[in-house]
Amino acid sequence: MMDTRSHPRVIHSTEGFDGRIHAQPRPSFGLGSLRRRKRLLGIGTIACLAIAALYVGLRPATYTASSQLLIYIRQILTGPDQAILPGRADLPMVQNQIELLRSGNVLAKAVDALQLAEDPEFTGAHGASTEPPIAAQGQPSPGPAANGPAYRAVLGALSSRLGIRQVGTSHIVTVNFKATDPGKAARIVNTIVHVYQQELARASDAVSSRAPTLREIYQSLGPSAQVLSVAEPPIRRDGPPATLILAAAAFFGLSAAAVLAILLDALDDTIRTEHQMEYVLGLECLGAVPRFREVGAWAEDAAALRLLASERPVLQRAAAMMQDVSTGGLQALGVTSVLPGEGATMLAISLAKAAVAAGKRVLLVDTVPENPSLSRWIASLSQDPLSQGADLRAEALDGIVEVQPGLHVLPLAERLGGGDRLMPRGLLEYVLSVAENSYDLAIVDLPSLTAGPQARAAASSLDGFFLVVKWGATQSELVRQAFQSAGEARSKFIGSILNMADEEAMKRYGQERPAAPKPAAAS
Repeated sequence: MMDTRSHPRVIHSTEGFDGRIHAQPRPSFGLGSLRRRKRLLGIGTIACLAIAALYVGLRPATYTASSQLLIYIRQILTGPDQAILPGRADLPMVQNQIELLRSGNVLAKAVDALQLAEDPEFTGAHGASTEPPIAAQGQPSPGPAANGPAYRAVLGALSSRLGIRQVGTSHIVTVNFKATDPGKAARIVNTIVHVYQQELARASDAVSSRAPTLREIYQSLGPSAQVLSVAEPPIRRDGPPATLILAAAAFFGLSAAAVLAILLDALDDTIRTEHQMEYVLGLECLGAVPRFREVGAWAEDAAALRLLASERPVLQRAAAMMQDVSTGGLQALGVTSVLPGEGATMLAISLAKAAVAAGKRVLLVDTVPENPSLSRWIASLSQDPLSQGADLRAEALDGIVEVQPGLHVLPLAERLGGGDRLMPRGLLEYVLSVAENSYDLAIVDLPSLTAGPQARAAASSLDGFFLVVKWGATQSELVRQAFQSAGEARSKFIGSILNMADEEAMKRYGQERPAAPKPAAAS
């Protein structure tokens, strides 16, 4: 069973190691991040494409028709031969004509001419009244100004879709209208322009009617508008084409996912490669152990068996390291981790079984009080803890259990009662001294470096330590701080091991699995 307690708080520091191995501090960013997170890139692109496709499928089809007018003032050319010629047109006058184009009188006449009050596109939920409003004297209203809310709603819908703008600082005015039918859009624009021209003529007639003798001379003077282009039904719908929208969405999704991938790598401080482990610790990384799935009830033992069966080179490299620190007689090594639950027990079982397969007599010692998973692995769960006042040196070794020929387990933490109880001073040294005559190798499963001082206290009794770090879960700064806090034990660490690694992800980080060594030929 693995401990799932919260991770300790990391206090960042710039202090480093003098003898640090030359390696990259973190996986490379940029293109490396994109290669490692192809799934994220795909998800981002597909998600944006799906949203864009939904928008393209649901957006209403609209068409915009437009017409252009030239606004000017006709003036009398004085002289021997009088003539009426187009004269100047100042910008305020152009703005006046734009306001006349969008005036309620022009729009109301266009509504009546096109019968837009009966068009569902303009009436919407209001509907159009088939009966004309009745005036106060009982007579029908003379004009649209006296109509009710439904008619005003139609005028509002017409005005909201009508666009009238001056082209730059010129005297050309563009009139456009958006509708769901291209032919309807063109008809509405042309009708509004026609009504506007009628209003200009009517205003001129009203002024000249006060002086009938001058009507023929002045009827053509004043503001005038010439139609430069008549509105035609548009052949393309409004907005960018669907292919452009989808292409832009795909590019945006890919770009956003790429930025996110680089940001995640920049913020990720967890150990993910062997080179990164070596940089953080200044200690050789012996290899990576994959994450074994469906390993059964006793995860530590089953995972150890899977590791042995896979013939990973990490065990051979660990055995070589153990030989390097051998001083003759009983060899005692500790296995610890940075945090609880990172798989130190599984590695201790694997190393013990590999040593037994090599013909050694091995004693496994469980000293993890808060999580004695090694003790639960053996079959002696019924034995009672040591009583208060018992002679620890006399009774501690009574709990040794033979798991297989050549491999014995001492559930020392279980015998001490478990919990957070610390191991008595000198007990481990005594156990190892007694085991010296019966075993070739003693492997001690130690508490994590952050769980307490047990690993540091055991340094004087052990020949070396292996440090286990969980792949992709432990921050490199926490690993560095835990290693620095090991005190005397720090100089006895002989190697580190990455555990529960995702091999496919490691390949994306540029860390290939080493080829397993070929078995030596029998002599």
